Amino acid sequence: MFETLKKLKYGARVLLSRSGGQAETVDVSGRPTVLRHSGEGTPFVYLHSTLGESSMWLPFYQTWAKQFQVFVPTHPGFGKSGGFDQIDSIEDVAFHYIELFDALGLGEVILGGVSLGGWIAAEIAVRWPERVKKLWIADAPGLWVDEEPLPDLFRLMMDPQKSRELLFHDPDCYMAQLIFQDSGDDERVLTAYQSLTVLARLVWKRPYDPKLPSRLHRIQCPTLLLWGAEDRLVPPSYGEAYRKYLPHARFEKIADCGHLPMFECEHEFVEKVVEFCRD
Repeated sequence: MFETLKKLKYGARVLLSRSGGQAETVDVSGRPTVLRHSGEGTPFVYLHSTLGESSMWLPFYQTWAKQFQVFVPTHPGFGKSGGFDQIDSIEDVAFHYIELFDALGLGEVILGGVSLGGWIAAEIAVRWPERVKKLWIADAPGLWVDEEPLPDLFRLMMDPQKSRELLFHDPDCYMAQLIFQDSGDDERVLTAYQSLTVLARLVWKRPYDPKLPSRLHRIQCPTLLLWGAEDRLVPPSYGEAYRKYLPHARFEKIADCGHLPMFECEHEFVEKVVEFCRD
């Protein structure tokens, strides 16, 4: 099973299985990092949202894996990925991921993510622009818009109904009901608490990076800004703010879609990302 040896210009060697989608663990400077991967072709790294959707190999990952070599890591402190004690900021997470790329022998990658993952992707791209072939960011914080301040996520996320209303355009749709069940089991509650604990450590003082606007000009690769038109958590005005500092980026909205396009409008979301990444 463990037959694929990665050895590229950065000199790292990591043994990965050929079978797609199974969870494997990669040591990143002492931080055990859970990783799922599949496919062949251009390396394509997906950074997950606060929901931790990297905990399983989802259908949209498999769709991407038909055209790209897809890597889906789990952030430090989420799920079974360790290293939470070494992470104090979004910048720390960005450095963690560039070390993961080195460990995997990845040089230049297609990089993208939703929500928290999109913000992390932007922070990676401004620091190591030579490592990002294409960048896509969906419904991501990281900037600040005075006219539409972000709501108090921590107060709302432990209430399933309020979570559905905040994160979905249609809070009664199947995926909203599935993800935020009114009577969650103990494991779901503990997972949600763990995710919010990690998020609090990263953004409690400030849910944005005041230095990011002045650094975004460093991103020279093609960039897609993809937003749910009805996002109530991180409104489309935040996508417009990113475009202000990335004037060559493409900004697109998905109609009748909230903060989690990969769940509420999966087909359109996946197709827009594929279309952009294979141009």
